Order: sequence, then C-alpha cells, then structure tokens
Amino acid sequence: MDPNENGCSCAEKDKGREHFDGIENEYERMIVQIVPSPRDFFGSVLSLIPDGPVRVLELGSGTGFVTAMLCARNPEAEITGIDLSPGMLEVAKAKPELSDVTFITGDFREVWGTGTFDVIFTTLCLHHLPDADRAALLKTIHDSLREGGVFVNGDVFAAECDREEALNMAWWRDAMQKNGLSAGEAEEMIQKRRDNTAYLDTISGYRQKMEAAGFGTTVHLYKNRIYSTFAGFR
Repeated sequence: MDPNENGCSCAEKDKGREHFDGIENEYERMIVQIVPSPRDFFGSVLSLIPDGPVRVLELGSGTGFVTAMLCARNPEAEITGIDLSPGMLEVAKAKPELSDVTFITGDFREVWGTGTFDVIFTTLCLHHLPDADRAALLKTIHDSLREGGVFVNGDVFAAECDREEALNMAWWRDAMQKNGLSAGEAEEMIQKRRDNTAYLDTISGYRQKMEAAGFGTTVHLYKNRIYSTFAGFR
C-alpha cells in the first residue's frame, strides 16, 4: 500500500531525521532520560496490544527499543517495523530477540507493510510530520486496520497556550535532569521542541484528525504534561 494514494503530500519528507541521526548508539540511553516516566508511557502503548498471533505494524521502529518490549510481551505477534533511518535499523536488526521482525527502511508516507493489521502503533514519531501529512497518514492507518483493529499513538503534544507551554518546559527540564540527562542535553531537547513547534498537534487538534480519519472511538489512555497516548478503534 502506498500512503500517497490517500493524499499524503510528503512535503518536507526529511522531517524527523533531525532528532536521531548520528545518535543511534546513544538513543536507548537517552530516551529513558528524556521521557519522564518511561515505564508508564511506553507501557500505556503496549497495554493495547493483544496476546496471540496478531499482525502488528510499527511506524518509526528506530533501534527496536519498543519492538523488543512487544516481543517480550507477545512472542507470537507477527511484527513489521518501518523506519526512515538505516543507522537506527542496523541497531535493531543486530538484536537477537528481533530476528523474526520484518524491518522496512523508508518513509512510512511512501512505504508500507502488506495486507491489513490487527494493531498499528507508533511512539514519539508523528509529531515530526507536517500537519497535512499527519492527517493523511491517520486515514491510511485507519484503512489498513482489520475490523476491530486498534491504532495506538504515544507522542508529545503542544500546549493549548503559551503559559501552559512555559510551565511544561520548566517541568520537563527538571524531569530530564532528575533522570540523569545533563543540563546541556536537556536544554538541547527543549530547543528542538521549540524548533519543532509548528509541527506539534494539540490534543484537541489530534482528536479531530482521528475522527476525520474514520475512527469512531478514540480513547485518551495516558497523559503526563506533554506526553499522551491515544488509542483509536476501527
């Protein structure tokens, strides 16, 4: 399936490389320091993936950090992962526990897994897309799910006002440093968020896109300031 058939413009299709290129070997150390409560956040995503031989598509699989959690949780799952970064996927492919996972290198606005899926999920990824591309991708995701399937998205979202954003950034800076990130690394992450502001969805805006994509039921599973997890059911 080609997501472009559903209207994805792929404008600025290199968006998303900037956070992760060149840090493949540091990513998994950093991610548990960047995310204030990683067990709760990633656990909220994995909690919606059923047991048994389900077909799963992961968008932005990276180094296989969350993929490995899924394999441990449900070793019977048939998993396909897509990621833009060859370097990140080299790390993933080298993990013995991911030997049965099918990895596809490419932009998931241009490449896709075959057939339909019981679950499609992504973490910390969709906020890198331009708004129109994110909306179009949600429609592709909906149409790629089997009846009764679920899409789970754990991501960062924009504040509804400047004051809320300032409070969230003060909280996030403190949380990252308490998790062991250096002051410089924490400030770099905050600057990247500032640079990425135009690409961030608010929670209300994201809900509207989910509804427009055809998801009849959308559940807000988890929220911790800028971090939220949503599930959309087909």
